[in-house]
Amino acid sequence: MLNFIRTLTMAAALMTLTSTATAQDLEKGFAFYQKGDFTAAMKEWHPLAEQGDAGAQLGLGHMYNDGNGVLKDAKESTRWFRLAAEQGHASAQYSLGLMYDNGDGVLKDAKVAVRWFRLAAEQGHTSAQY
Repeated sequence: MLNFIRTLTMAAALMTLTSTATAQDLEKGFAFYQKGDFTAAMKEWHPLAEQGDAGAQLGLGHMYNDGNGVLKDAKESTRWFRLAAEQGHASAQYSLGLMYDNGDGVLKDAKVAVRWFRLAAEQGHTSAQY
């Protein structure tokens, strides 16, 4: 159930973009991700993430966090979440807060976790508000 909720949250988060071409590539990556074709999702998202697309960075963060198509790597997951979070991406801020709250890929730090949760909550992220 948690993966289903995470998938829905990621879908909504990924679709908040300005460029139509980028949105189409992001959507293609998400469609591959939903089908379990993580290699194809990575091919769509990685170039976008490297170019600074926060939605693609969020997607890669989840792939590394869950070990979908890549080796599970909390530090790499945290890196991608941080890049998107620093751009103001609410779902990435929430995910980064979770990393600090749980000590995944970073030292456990409740104060830093709360800071990221608060930033996401201020943008209306309901899980962060909770």
